[in-house]
Amino acid sequence: MGDESEAPSILKLPDNLDLNAVSAMHTELVGLKGQDVEIDAADVRKSGAQCVQVLLAAKKTWDADGKSLVIGSMSEAFGNTLKLLGISGEVLPTKETA
Repeated sequence: MGDESEAPSILKLPDNLDLNAVSAMHTELVGLKGQDVEIDAADVRKSGAQCVQVLLAAKKTWDADGKSLVIGSMSEAFGNTLKLLGISGEVLPTKETA
């Protein structure tokens, strides 16, 4: 079957998305380039703006490549960080809003 029937790859984010997590998350995203990706942020307890910036850059890349990058599930803490940074579901969509 075509690519449309394939399940997206899942990228599970760690519980602490601080500066130390940026490089590892970027490397994982680069490895998933060209695939539909669902971000699992359910376990995130702390997230920094740098990690969110990496996700936003990835979203632009995925859009340019005609692929899907969505947030499948997120913790309340991760959702609050997105809200504090002014990032809406239109900019970084969830599985439900995509």
